[in-house]
Amino acid sequence: MIEPAIGLSVPTVDTALQNLDRAYAELRAAQDRLGDAVLTARSAGATWAQIGDATGMSRQAAHERWGHLPRGGCRRAGCDCPHHLPHDCPCGHAGRRRREPSGAP
Repeated sequence: MIEPAIGLSVPTVDTALQNLDRAYAELRAAQDRLGDAVLTARSAGATWAQIGDATGMSRQAAHERWGHLPRGGCRRAGCDCPHHLPHDCPCGHAGRRRREPSGAP
C-alpha cells in the first residue's frame, strides 16, 4: 500500500474511485488524440519508423499498435465495420487472415 505524503489525508474510497475514473477518462481521451495524430501523420506520408521515433518506440511496435487503424477510411464500399481490429473484424480489413493449408479438411 502506498502511504500518503506527510500532512495529506487519505481520501475516502468514493473520492479515490472518482479520481480513478477521471484519470482513466483523461487517459482514454489522450489515447484517442494520439491515434488521431498517428492517422494524420500517416496520411501526410510519415513512415512507421518516423512515427515510432516520435512516440519513443520501434517502427515495429508503432505498426503493431496503430497499423490496424484504417488510413483514410475503409476502402471497401459499404463497409460498416466500426474499428477494423484484427481479432474480430467482420469486413476482413483488419489485416491478413490466416489461410488454411491446401488440402486441409
